[in-house]
Amino acid sequence: MAQNFIAEMTISHPNLSLTPTIRTASDADITIESQPLPFHERAGPIMFYSISDCSYQTIESALATDHTVDEWQVTMEFADCRLYQVYHSSATKFTYPKMADIGLQVLSIQNAERGWTIRLHAADREHLGDYWQYCREEDVRWNLKKLYSTGPQARTSYGDGDEFSLTERQREVARTAARMGYYERDGASAQAVADELGISSSTLSTHLRRILAEVFAQVFDE
Repeated sequence: MAQNFIAEMTISHPNLSLTPTIRTASDADITIESQPLPFHERAGPIMFYSISDCSYQTIESALATDHTVDEWQVTMEFADCRLYQVYHSSATKFTYPKMADIGLQVLSIQNAERGWTIRLHAADREHLGDYWQYCREEDVRWNLKKLYSTGPQARTSYGDGDEFSLTERQREVARTAARMGYYERDGASAQAVADELGISSSTLSTHLRRILAEVFAQVFDE
C-alpha cells in the first residue's frame, strides 16, 4: 500500500465563501456539500451548504447581508438541518480550483471560528507545500492543525516538539521570515524578507519551499 498524506487545516479570508455569515452565526454547523458549480448567467458559482444547530432566522439574516452571496434558497429541509443553495457573488474568493490544479483531494470542509476547516488528501507531500504557498500569495491565512500519513508507516503529528534537520542557512531564513511576520496576514512581504536576507525574492521562495518540504518529510516519514 502506497503512503499518502492527509492535512487538516483552517483557512480564513474576509472574501472566502460565506465568511461573513460564519462570523455572524458562530454557533452554526456549516458543511460544504459541493464544489463550486459554474452558472453562466451569474458572475459567481453555485454551492450547496448543509446548516444545522442554529437559529435559521439568524443564518438567513446573515446571508441577506453577506457580500459573498448574491442569492440563496432552501432546497431541502430535514428535522436536524437545512440544505441551502447559494449563488455566490463575483467578490467571492475560492481556493478549490487551485486545490484541483495541484492534485489535492478535498475530504471535508466545515466552518471554523473565522473561516473554514479543511481535510485534504495528497499523494505527494510537495502538493501541500504548493497549496500553502498559494494561500500565502493570495493573502489567505493558513493554519495547519494536524498532519498524518496513511500506509505501511502511518504516523500522526500535531507539530509540537518535532525537531527538523534544517541547514544553518535554512534556519536563518525561517527565523527571519518568522521574526518579520512573513507568515502573518499583515506581516512583511516576500520582497522585504528577501531584502533583509540579501537575496532575491525567487531565491527566498526556493528556500521556503525546501524548508517546508523538509518539515513535511520529517513529520510524515520514519
